[in-house]
Amino acid sequence: MARTRKIIKNSVHRALNAIGDRWSQLILEEAFRGTTRFEDFRARTGAPRNTLSNRLRGLVANGILERRAHREGAARQAYHLTEMGKGLFDSVLLAWSWGIRWDEVSPHGPAGLAHAGCGRSMLPQMVCEHCGGDISLHSCSHHPGPGAGVEEIQVTRLHRRRQPGGADETVRPTSDVVDMTGDRWTGMVISTQYFGVHRFDDIQAMLDIATNILTDRLRALVANGVFERRLYELSPPRYEYWLTRKGKDLYPHALALLLWADRWLADASGPPVEVTHNACGKPILAQVICSGCRAPLTPDNVAERRPGARTKA
Repeated sequence: MARTRKIIKNSVHRALNAIGDRWSQLILEEAFRGTTRFEDFRARTGAPRNTLSNRLRGLVANGILERRAHREGAARQAYHLTEMGKGLFDSVLLAWSWGIRWDEVSPHGPAGLAHAGCGRSMLPQMVCEHCGGDISLHSCSHHPGPGAGVEEIQVTRLHRRRQPGGADETVRPTSDVVDMTGDRWTGMVISTQYFGVHRFDDIQAMLDIATNILTDRLRALVANGVFERRLYELSPPRYEYWLTRKGKDLYPHALALLLWADRWLADASGPPVEVTHNACGKPILAQVICSGCRAPLTPDNVAERRPGARTKA
């Protein structure tokens, strides 16, 4: 059941709530691959029929998909990306890129990507449109925007446990981007890092999250190598949580979601956070390019490389 919580305004949170859980994100990936029919979504995502119906309904309600007749005069409906939905392509590409780079590819993700323009294998990367410089967590600065403050949001499907059960709590859980961001608490805990929040109590206060849930998510993120613990007090032992290199590499994906939400989901007060590219000092205007020829990537010029995959992303 959906619950409301008061949290610091954050466009990444808004984006994740609009996109939905893991099932919704798998549906979105398939939509970019050209899937439009209900039965095809079901076969390619493995979603139960009722689950798929609910998630498609939610994506339509949030303006990401739209329903159309499958063909003229046909009773069956097809699902197509809206302009709002098409704007999520950068985030999907960057999620795939992260999975390939860190060997965290889900069963539904591509094992490799190629750019049709130059014909070479590549990894999508985010750059600044103003100066062409690479975008990373440390190349950007964050400042309160005109829409900064606190808001009450609906947070759905916040599962209570992510870490595997049983006696062995060191088992490494799955950590592809869809799995992490599809669990709302995990995505929200990661996002606190972008605002310099590292201590347990501060993370808890920022998210209004129960201690047992936060402990579980932090344990999973450490097990996956996304966070590392740093001791800052000896007695009793207390730790800060910091992004590893692997964790920092998630930032372009988060920024793509932030920019998308600022365009499509911002309220009248404006963006909660303004992001500046340090190299040129200008507000972030980002694009995703081929790592080989540095040409912009679109749904029409990216090909997947994986056994049994359709060739068009």
